[in-house]
Amino acid sequence: MALIPPLASIPLSVVAYFAAFMITFTVSKASPDIASDEWGVNVPIFTMIRNLLFLILFGYWYIMVFVKEKKTDILDSVKKQFTVIKKPVLLLLLIPAGYVIQFLITHLMRLLSSSFPELMKDYNTNVGSLITGNVSVLLLITVVLISPVAEEILFRGLTREYAEKAVGAIPAIFVQAVLFGVYHMNLVQGIAAVVFGIIFGFMAKKSKSLVPSIILHTVFNLSAYLIP
Repeated sequence: MALIPPLASIPLSVVAYFAAFMITFTVSKASPDIASDEWGVNVPIFTMIRNLLFLILFGYWYIMVFVKEKKTDILDSVKKQFTVIKKPVLLLLLIPAGYVIQFLITHLMRLLSSSFPELMKDYNTNVGSLITGNVSVLLLITVVLISPVAEEILFRGLTREYAEKAVGAIPAIFVQAVLFGVYHMNLVQGIAAVVFGIIFGFMAKKSKSLVPSIILHTVFNLSAYLIP
């Protein structure tokens, strides 16, 4: 069961791609200058549709299976996930931590790019297209707000919880982290994602909530646009 949510992201991505293609094709008639890749799909549109699908479907799945308590209203069960942010010290630590981690990663990647340009080629193509150049509001909203929530639900939520039932709490954290790395589909970003996946996984397990890891993930993604 731990493998099913990550595998389910593949057909959902295909659906999102075709939906983005149709939207791009329709919108491009009114706005011929709309940016699209070589397959005729606007990347921000595709990215938003895919993450919205993840958020809606995986979010519902996670709430119904792992969050909703018996004889308890769904909204009340979800609210309990947010009790952890009542601790102001936690927020004071998470916000600067996300920026510092992104700062270190950004400069490490710049160092690697100059030393190992071939190794970093895929990383710069995939990640660079999301944070450099003319970044649209649509893409910014997706990367900063939607994607962190969707990915935390998918990996620290569904995947980790199912894996924990099968192999135990600590191994489950490493299982979901490896799958999170594979999900990013390139070596450099994948290795970084495994490390972050372990950190986020321990946060989710310790707090019994996805909210702390969502906050850190959000600040981390936002910081990519703030670091010169």
